[in-house]
Amino acid sequence: MPVQSDARLPVTIDSVRALRMAGRAPEAQAMLREIAARPDAGGAWAGQMGIDMNYLGMFAEAEAWLTRGLDYPMPNVSRYRLTEELIMVLLSLGKYHEAHELHRANRDTGCAEALLHTLFCGDRTWIERLKPKMLGMDEPVAGKSILLLVEGGFGDFVLFSRYVDALLREGAREVVFEMFDFWRDVVRPRERVRLSVPTVDARSMEVQRCDRVASVFHLWARYQPSPYAPQADPAALIGLDAAKPLAPEASALLHADGPRPKVGLIWRSASGARHEPYRSMQLAVLASLLADTTCRFYSLQVGEPGDAERALMNAHGVVDMAPYLHTFGNTGRAFEALDLIISIDSGPAHLAAALNRPVWVLLAQACDCRWYDCARFTPWYPSMRLYRQTQLGDWSRPLAELRADLHRFAASNDAYGLRNA
Repeated sequence: MPVQSDARLPVTIDSVRALRMAGRAPEAQAMLREIAARPDAGGAWAGQMGIDMNYLGMFAEAEAWLTRGLDYPMPNVSRYRLTEELIMVLLSLGKYHEAHELHRANRDTGCAEALLHTLFCGDRTWIERLKPKMLGMDEPVAGKSILLLVEGGFGDFVLFSRYVDALLREGAREVVFEMFDFWRDVVRPRERVRLSVPTVDARSMEVQRCDRVASVFHLWARYQPSPYAPQADPAALIGLDAAKPLAPEASALLHADGPRPKVGLIWRSASGARHEPYRSMQLAVLASLLADTTCRFYSLQVGEPGDAERALMNAHGVVDMAPYLHTFGNTGRAFEALDLIISIDSGPAHLAAALNRPVWVLLAQACDCRWYDCARFTPWYPSMRLYRQTQLGDWSRPLAELRADLHRFAASNDAYGLRNA
């Protein structure tokens, strides 16, 4: 961003960010509003103000400041990133069609260099190699081989992999999906679809042999004009290998304890996404949920629990499945044995929903923009239900609503039939 006229502003913005990262969202929001009210606020720093407001869930204010920021001259890469931020804000406000128009333009070939600069951290070798092959938003793909670059994490891959069918229906000769090895065991084999690990050598070879390059985010812009009914099956590329069941010990744990509904829990993520520290929570926040003895709870957190987590799990009889969850395929198999999964916004939550398992997702007020402004149900996944904070950092209301629904779920005779749904 260009240099601002007020030298004090970056120091103040740094204070806002420190408060946000410390989990003190109300104070950070109040400080940012004080900055915005100053007569010398804005200028060339208007866009940065909008970015920080977006991080704090101040979406309506962020829209105004980002729009102001885009009026200033700036390098193409900065303009691309600021526009991406505005797209996120518009989606969070439910302004899908306005966001969609910007999204298509920002992902088209006119912005290819800025996009590649962002994806490859300014690596000119990759920028120059990929730029001539970037797929145009309305370019026909019939007869072409399309390489889809990794962008984002596992949840992004699961969410947008549904669009592989759209490329194939349009006549693409072949789709080459970049993905990491530890994702492979939840990908079903498909004709005309190949998988490639994004090493330097493999990517170089695929870029040379493929006709066009895009990412799964491009396909969202290309094939999804409406937020209300995604035009593809969420399990188009997602599935489990029947030849790889859970270990017998894990299966025994999941099928023990009689008729009580079995509920899986995911409460934190280690991915470091931009929505932290508000996307994850401490297990202690779920203590009142764990007190519901009508359900049996299973921890689906990968890795060794901390001492406080272990003590709380022991106190409430939570079964730790971590020793058996070595791959996403293991996790998917555990989902099949559970009646319900309760999770933060995470890759495994996307996987559960793509496998059509009942999953309730706890969302921070400043959550990922792809949940739009949906109150409970999301068009992305029929089996998913959302529970949103109304104030950033405060889980009390969504948890109260979820507890009430869980009580009804446990009391319902339907709860015991979901395992075979």
